[in-house]
Amino acid sequence: MKIEIITLFPAYFNSVISQSIIGRGLNKQLFEIKIIDFRDFALDKHKTADDAPFGGGGGMVIKMEPLYRCLESLGYGRTNKAGEKIILTSAAGKLFNQQKAVEFSLADRVTIICGHYLGVDERVLSLFEIEEISIGDYVMTGGEAAAGVMLDAVIRLIPGVLGNFESALADSHTEKILGAPVYTRPEEYMGYRVPEPLLQGNHKEIRKFRRFESLRKTHENRPDLLNNIPLDKEEIMYIEQLKKKEKNERIDL
Repeated sequence: MKIEIITLFPAYFNSVISQSIIGRGLNKQLFEIKIIDFRDFALDKHKTADDAPFGGGGGMVIKMEPLYRCLESLGYGRTNKAGEKIILTSAAGKLFNQQKAVEFSLADRVTIICGHYLGVDERVLSLFEIEEISIGDYVMTGGEAAAGVMLDAVIRLIPGVLGNFESALADSHTEKILGAPVYTRPEEYMGYRVPEPLLQGNHKEIRKFRRFESLRKTHENRPDLLNNIPLDKEEIMYIEQLKKKEKNERIDL
């Protein structure tokens, strides 16, 4: 996979792409990353990349010309080739999730434009096939952090990046529910023991325990996700028990 990141602040990514799984994956040449400063494509000697918005108001807008020239230099036109994706980090975009991470990880080439200020001149979206993506309902200073989040989520899905690919497949949100709690040695610490089902070696019971713990965690932290996953009769009864327990605890208070 080839990944390009277009940014006003290329130095931001110095540590992002050299650490942890991203750095290891680069060293193994499992993918390539190119950081591009689109000020280099500005038309004036001051490398101006932004200007005031038409219609007035505060803030600045990323200019058309440098972004257009940058994407054109990378070989992009009005329609992307098969396996190519251009992503713009944008508060107005579709929400990034695990399904999007999987989709992007299967591409041959992903180009991420880091949005800034009020956004980019809207006309660039008419000239190129760009997908606007948001990582959440909050405001950030710029798109570099969002690009870093997407980069991490996508790269870990590339075969060979993780030592054990099963860990990527078992991640929270891969099955649209949160992951089960995990434990490691020692078996007991300050009176707290690892749950017994994880110590017995019965794989069927371990899978069941982890499934129910995932459901519990999802019910507690993201109950909205439970509306979108199939549950069998035993699982539905378990969720109802959790609801009754919560109700009784509220009454006791």
